[in-house]
Amino acid sequence: MRLRRVFASAVLALTCVAAQESPQPAADTDDAPPSSGGDAYLVQSVRTAGERIAAIVRLERAPIVAAVRADEAARDAEAQSIAQRLLPSTHASARGRAWRDLGFGSGTEPMDLVFAIVRDLPGMTLDASRVRLLVDPQRLLPDAGRGDPDTDPDAAILLATGVAPDEPLAGHYLAHAFLDGPGVEVAVTTDALLARQALAEGSANLAAFVLLFDGVGLESEVLSGALRPEEVMGGHLVPGTMRSASPVVSHLLEFVYLDGFAQAATLARKGGFARLTQERRTRRTTRDVLHLDRPPAPPDEIPEPALPASLALSPVDRDSLGEQGVISLVSLLTGKDNLGLITGDGWVADALWRFEPGPGSTTKAGEGATIWVTNWKTEEDAADFSYGLERCLQARFPGESLAGDPPRGGQVLRRPDRVYRIERTGVKVVFRVLTPGIDSKIAPDLKKKGPAPQHTPAPK
Repeated sequence: MRLRRVFASAVLALTCVAAQESPQPAADTDDAPPSSGGDAYLVQSVRTAGERIAAIVRLERAPIVAAVRADEAARDAEAQSIAQRLLPSTHASARGRAWRDLGFGSGTEPMDLVFAIVRDLPGMTLDASRVRLLVDPQRLLPDAGRGDPDTDPDAAILLATGVAPDEPLAGHYLAHAFLDGPGVEVAVTTDALLARQALAEGSANLAAFVLLFDGVGLESEVLSGALRPEEVMGGHLVPGTMRSASPVVSHLLEFVYLDGFAQAATLARKGGFARLTQERRTRRTTRDVLHLDRPPAPPDEIPEPALPASLALSPVDRDSLGEQGVISLVSLLTGKDNLGLITGDGWVADALWRFEPGPGSTTKAGEGATIWVTNWKTEEDAADFSYGLERCLQARFPGESLAGDPPRGGQVLRRPDRVYRIERTGVKVVFRVLTPGIDSKIAPDLKKKGPAPQHTPAPK
């Protein structure tokens, strides 16, 4: 109970600051959003929440968002349509095979992650145009869900603030509609998706918290580091899949919803939503989101690896896991969070390529190549990443070890179905996962370049 009071006090402090800085929305009632099958209470509730969110995020006038009733099947169908545009099924399948080669799940995780992010919070969904809010028939009902304040602390908060039960949830989605801009309509890399959504979800939940506690009038306090969106409103400000999905998806969703909220709050304390909006435009990688003390890094392009033409292998997907992807991979496989953080720090760029047989290929059907090219800030950072990969392989295949491969350079672990190679040159590390037949025909980048520089990482 003490933690809840500290938690609420910290949020209220942010609320007081935001309320003092935010202008009141224009009282314009001439262009209410069309109901498109919604009911009058629903339309008015969303309109009212929209006006308050517009004030919180410092918009002079709330854009129009239509509210319509839609059951779970309809909302899921809309989310699935959006997810397919972000990650078409052919890319999702190939990306899943690449992730599986890395030990990063069973193969369904790339699409599971995209769908979970698009689906967002339970009970509502924004459509692809971001001008319609699809609302469950049991949400935003008159006098519903108040609860007993003697037994339900969240109900006590709702009664004290005068906010209806589902208004913070609606505020979350309206903040998305107002702040995120048009939806992305092309395939995205994992790193870009995680970075964009971390600050987007953080901004949306920050606005929802201010809406929830606005007007209480407590003195401002320093925002507590213990503030977490899943601790209020019965956990409805985070997706249920964050708790029920596979370990890989859950870990990445925690970055989006929990770390994203913490980083958004940090930026807002330095300059309100104006600063937060500005930073969202420039922090496009998870490295930029994780390290707010560092200026955004310029893009570093990685060319496509060259493969023997005789293999007729074509690139079917190009992903980037980014610093957070590295952290999640190493943390989950080794069970050591600190090792994951050390391994990921110093990331500059990466490209995860999946190659598969094309027309005229002599490669057997079903075979392919996963090649992960990474660039690092220093040679020590590259060595730490190489060590992290070694630890991942040791965790995946207990009792098996990597060996040096003097003729080709780097280290190799051979298994009946896959050959795993770690090749390091300076600040570049390449991780190859190949079938034995393909491995025998691919000359690695380190050939004729000598052995990789030796480095013994500090104990993890």
